[in-house]
Amino acid sequence: MYFMMICTWEPKDEKEVRTRKVSWDWPEDLKVISEYYDLQGCRTIYVVQTEDAKGLIAARAAWIDVLKFEIFPVYPLGVTKKQLTT
Repeated sequence: MYFMMICTWEPKDEKEVRTRKVSWDWPEDLKVISEYYDLQGCRTIYVVQTEDAKGLIAARAAWIDVLKFEIFPVYPLGVTKKQLTT
């Protein structure tokens, strides 16, 4: 199943977020399909694939003190659907 994960943080936490990201790895049972950094700042957007909520919970755990998460299921369409099935 695919999920959109939007992570936002306060400008005062920018340095902490960048520092942690360098040494942090995604949980093994979660596959990152695409990731984007909002050029306006303080937000990243990910599309991830996982079979259950364990990967989503694990991904949040290390960040819950500095990031706000919006996570919801998504379904690929058009070109994206073709790319994911080939």
